[in-house]
Amino acid sequence: MIFAQFCNLPSDGAIVVAREQSQGQGRGNNQWTSPLGCALFNIDFDIDLKSLLGQRLSLLQLLASVAVLQAIERTPEYKILNAQIKWPNDIFIGNDFTKLGGILATSSINGNYASISLGIGVNIFNSQPSICLNDVIDQHKSTSNLAHFTIEEFIGRTVGYFQKWVSQLSQSNISQATIAINNFYQFYESHWMHQNKEVFVDKWQEKVIIVGIDEYGFLKVRKLSDNKIVTLHTDVHSFDVRESIIREKAM
Repeated sequence: MIFAQFCNLPSDGAIVVAREQSQGQGRGNNQWTSPLGCALFNIDFDIDLKSLLGQRLSLLQLLASVAVLQAIERTPEYKILNAQIKWPNDIFIGNDFTKLGGILATSSINGNYASISLGIGVNIFNSQPSICLNDVIDQHKSTSNLAHFTIEEFIGRTVGYFQKWVSQLSQSNISQATIAINNFYQFYESHWMHQNKEVFVDKWQEKVIIVGIDEYGFLKVRKLSDNKIVTLHTDVHSFDVRESIIREKAM
């Protein structure tokens, strides 16, 4: 499947799909082990650094999170599954907010282009060790008639939505790209778990209110001590949603 043709880039790019993995990589030193039943795929492509998206590469894993949510929400009826985004790169689902999948983006600079490697893993029909998408669908059988997902359909839908976002945000028409990126910000914040939530920031030893993301996808919080808006960067912070704590990563 050719991906980069949608971005007007010199290389074709590639999409690689795995049936299972034993040494997958997560953020930091985390490992991601996935048995059969998961949608596991990697998208490799280039982005022009002069484009709007090329100047905001930190948005890539957030864009992929949105594409996954759009894939899950086949029709409005699928909103009952309560799939939401955990900042910056995880997908949670269900009323008890169990992790369903995650995204990892890496990049390297090559002249005027950034070479992107984007890994996505989502549990579609493996009930162990936690939860899968089709099991959550089954939980609503008594009140809805939602169809199960196949891995192939899910990957196709996710890649399609992601291609659309990348194409819109990489176009040369800056005004149209700006409209698209504002639509993205609105969708992301309407589908995440955190809006106006109170959390504890470990390094400050104080509570803050989450108010949104900035133009690069970093977390914006309001400090309760002085009402100042402060930005927390993705690469140096981890978010424990169970404990409502944001910690600095060990470097």
